[in-house]
Amino acid sequence: MADTRPWHAMYQDGVPPEVDWPDGPLDGLLARAADQYGDKDALIFFDRGVKYRELDALADSLAAGLQDLGVSKGDRVSLFMPNCPQLVIAYYAVWRCGAVAVPSNPLYTATEFAHQARDAGSKVAIVLSMNYPRVKEGRKDTPLEHVVVTNIKEYFKAPLKAAFTLLKEKKGGHRVDFAQDANTYDWSEVLADRAPTPVDVTSDDLAMLMYTGGTTGVPKGAMLTHSNMMANAFQTRAWSPQAVEGEEVMMTALPLTHSYSVTVSMNHSVSAGYTQLLIPDARDLNNLLKIIDAHHPTYFPGVPTLYSAISRHRHVVSGKYDVSSVNWCISGAAALPPEVKRSFEAASGGTLVEGYGLSEASPVTHANPLAGEGETGKIGLPLPGTDCRIVDEDTETVAMEAGERGVLCVAGPQVMQGYWNMPDATADVLRTDDTGRVWLHTGDVAVMDEHGQFAIVDRKKDMILAAGGFNVYPREVEDALFEHPDVVDAGVIGVPVGSPDQRVKAFVVIEEGKEVTEQDLIEFCRDRLARYKIPRAVEFRDELPKTFVGKILRRELMEEEQAKQTG
Repeated sequence: MADTRPWHAMYQDGVPPEVDWPDGPLDGLLARAADQYGDKDALIFFDRGVKYRELDALADSLAAGLQDLGVSKGDRVSLFMPNCPQLVIAYYAVWRCGAVAVPSNPLYTATEFAHQARDAGSKVAIVLSMNYPRVKEGRKDTPLEHVVVTNIKEYFKAPLKAAFTLLKEKKGGHRVDFAQDANTYDWSEVLADRAPTPVDVTSDDLAMLMYTGGTTGVPKGAMLTHSNMMANAFQTRAWSPQAVEGEEVMMTALPLTHSYSVTVSMNHSVSAGYTQLLIPDARDLNNLLKIIDAHHPTYFPGVPTLYSAISRHRHVVSGKYDVSSVNWCISGAAALPPEVKRSFEAASGGTLVEGYGLSEASPVTHANPLAGEGETGKIGLPLPGTDCRIVDEDTETVAMEAGERGVLCVAGPQVMQGYWNMPDATADVLRTDDTGRVWLHTGDVAVMDEHGQFAIVDRKKDMILAAGGFNVYPREVEDALFEHPDVVDAGVIGVPVGSPDQRVKAFVVIEEGKEVTEQDLIEFCRDRLARYKIPRAVEFRDELPKTFVGKILRRELMEEEQAKQTG
């Protein structure tokens, strides 16, 4: 088998070809860290530290409280919060009582949250107070039995909590009244003063439903087991052998409702006893840079737009904020432009490399080595224990040779079990070969060179790479536009075409005789879509390009837009 894995010869010193990981559920990572690093800060949030021993005890208390609400093994629990201690506590508490975490993007509208909670069959939701009005609005359309509400100030230091309560809580939408709402509780009410009842949870049990557009653009819940996610955390750990257990500081700036941050930032950190710096809003660059300057992170997973914004920020350029503590960065979600890599490495003195993954693989499958030069423009090498192959684009059955383009397929312990309640979609992307090995067909077109380095030729068909590292699937936006009574047809793409920092553009056909403006449609989408999904531009057409079966040819719209860009 070794000759089919040429990438092993390219591994940096200290990276093994295979990895081992602990048996059992993910919350065991926290229990072990509490035993070994009990008095070390597990989290730092607005300068307030949460020790590993305290974090473990809080996960115990919340798990017991969830059990009191009737949560049992296999039940789904929606998590609707930005990065904060409560979100980390909630993940490990959910896993400790044998339930399944269902993270929801904190920017979701009421409609989007309700759809996901309904599809997952969530029994309980744990939400930040400023998100509660959206949960309350959409709750009637979900199977939710209980809602737990927490305030962002819960784990602030006392002086900051007092100032926040007085000056910002009400104005910022954090103060909500739910006293009269049935089966709705404050976070402090739910925390139980006891340990949870032990639950028999195995590595093969479901740990998370991570919703993704997958390879077709239809939102689906990728079913990830404890073993899938545990394996990926240890694969990620193995990729940085120079990191010192118990000593690194992790910048958790990407949303912990995204699989990349859950694995690379949270589970990776807890498994190795690192301290996480929790950033609730990475778009607040001044706050982010103050935290970097004060707490000196060494490990910083991110996205190209974030690295670019930091390196160009005037306070970094002037030297007001020092980012030189950062040693290693793995960039995901979009291609890493060479200029972004160069400028961030110049600003930090650290190493920034491109990686690759997808939620269906927990999510990391590839990364460039963190030692040495690496190859700009490539996603790098498969992680330890990960197999890859390229197959033809037409049938996805014929293996391609090195240098030939085709669909990227991956196999390994991090590959999901399938899509929640979607057997046909599962069968389309998980395919078993003659040896019984299950391969995930990613839908991305790639090339492998003779050394085992991989490069993506085309990103997932039609996916829009929005600012902040969010993925926007055109069908979601098109479906919202079609709800307008005067919209006859709609097609959506990302512009500028090929950019890692896109905005949504809609092409719309209006019913004859009706008058609808661009602003009318943008406003219409505001109540139906998260902010980053709302079209920034609308172009009206008499008709849209389509296939003979009536499918809109978004590729033609992209080509037309690209021609405009190039003049």
